[in-house]
Amino acid sequence: MTSKPPAPGTETVRTRFERMEKITAGILELIDDADVVGIESPAYGMRNAGKVHDRSGLWWWIVGKLEARGVPVTEVTPPSRMMYATGKGNAGKDLVLVTAAATYKQAEITGNDVADAVVIAAMVSRLAGQPIELREPAQAKMRALEKVRLPTEMDLASATNY
Repeated sequence: MTSKPPAPGTETVRTRFERMEKITAGILELIDDADVVGIESPAYGMRNAGKVHDRSGLWWWIVGKLEARGVPVTEVTPPSRMMYATGKGNAGKDLVLVTAAATYKQAEITGNDVADAVVIAAMVSRLAGQPIELREPAQAKMRALEKVRLPTEMDLASATNY
């Protein structure tokens, strides 16, 4: 889900809040009946991403709403996502995009953010014992799962199958 921010200098605290509220509602609508949700952990080094404070608040707002609904949340670090997608923990966004599009042909990957989301979904699905890949990922990619933990509410017995 994306939202185009208003022109610089036109935002108020209220309009920022309303935009975050709208984004959160759209995301929650998309994942209405999820058993578990994978979310990318914040990338603290991305100081040039813009609106860092708002993005942090939005991240916690979404996580809080999911937890309030009883939907377990799994964090995936950017390096783990990159490694699972490409076998390299420092891969660029475009390499992740190309690799994800080739690997997950069943998904409609339209850009970098969608590629990231599909890779995170694939990681969490594999850990939950329901892989979406058509083939078994290479060992380098499988190492990316070592740092990803399913919430304790999930049946972790299936996680040992990776």
